[in-house]
Amino acid sequence: MENSKKVIYEIKHLRKSFGKVEVLKDISMKIENGEVCTIIGPSGSGKSTFLRCLNLLEKPTGGELWFEGKRVNEKTDVKMLRRDVGMVFQSFNLFPMFTAVENVMYAPIHIKKIPRSQAREEAMELLDRVGLAERADYYPGELSGGQQQRVAIARALAMKPKMLLFDEPTSALDPELVGDVLTVMKEVALAGMTMAVVTHEMQFARSVSNHVVFMDKGYIVEEGNPEDIFTHPKEERTQTFLKRLLHADI
Repeated sequence: MENSKKVIYEIKHLRKSFGKVEVLKDISMKIENGEVCTIIGPSGSGKSTFLRCLNLLEKPTGGELWFEGKRVNEKTDVKMLRRDVGMVFQSFNLFPMFTAVENVMYAPIHIKKIPRSQAREEAMELLDRVGLAERADYYPGELSGGQQQRVAIARALAMKPKMLLFDEPTSALDPELVGDVLTVMKEVALAGMTMAVVTHEMQFARSVSNHVVFMDKGYIVEEGNPEDIFTHPKEERTQTFLKRLLHADI
């Protein structure tokens, strides 16, 4: 069964600089179809920049991106990659002038050219899936942060992507609202969606992901399954980070 897993995204020697500052330094890794890959590490380690390179919100300075076995051309494949690799941001990024259901409908109508009636029906199904069908006609300003983030997840799912990226999706939320969003993310993962998640939620990383990547100073320091990383980390830098974060001996 293990051999049947297929690599959906391969990153080869990825580099990214902003001016003279090199934020990503020779990142190479693979993400398999259907897996949940969590990316952890201290602030400033390059995690969010790495994620944004995966759907070309940031253009890499060097290296190669391979999606579904095909090398990504950064000039011609941008639309394809953003259609197939959805993203959920920490700040929701909903259209404030649209209701929840209109936010979810927007991309299928304008990008996929789906009929409005079909887009609304599918959007309502997705809002129901994230527990917000009764808030369909509310505007973002009338929703809590957690509700807005769940609408954002529904909006990303509306494009029927092959992979979803989550950039610290709970970091802007009040603590009591985090649980609902993580529950929806777990349900999306259990449905088989390939996910790459930058997160500080260690319990989520430990219990939901198949693949954990620890980054620091623009490098991948260590990667493995949750048991390897959280219980038996090999690198001293990983051990130090987790001890500080988890307030417990490893």
